[in-house]
Amino acid sequence: MLWVNLTGGNRSTLTGGYRSTLTGGYRSTLTGGNRSTLTGGNFSTLTGGNFSTLTWRVWDGLRYRLHTFYTGEAGIKVNTPYRFTDGKIEEVTP
Repeated sequence: MLWVNLTGGNRSTLTGGYRSTLTGGYRSTLTGGNRSTLTGGNFSTLTGGNFSTLTWRVWDGLRYRLHTFYTGEAGIKVNTPYRFTDGKIEEVTP
């Protein structure tokens, strides 16, 4: 088994394997394998494998809010990039 914990600043690009924990700042791009936990800032793009947790930490003008989604639930596809914009999650198309 391989566990990786990665933390990057604003505009970082992070890629982790199985059960990785990735945290990136503003406009980061995070890609994790199966059972990964990804947390990105405003305008970040998150891609998770099977059973991954995707969380955006977004400033709402008063405080940071966490918006969490799970691959395989509520239409969130595995290995598909997503961005949280204007209060909703959207699939990123190339």
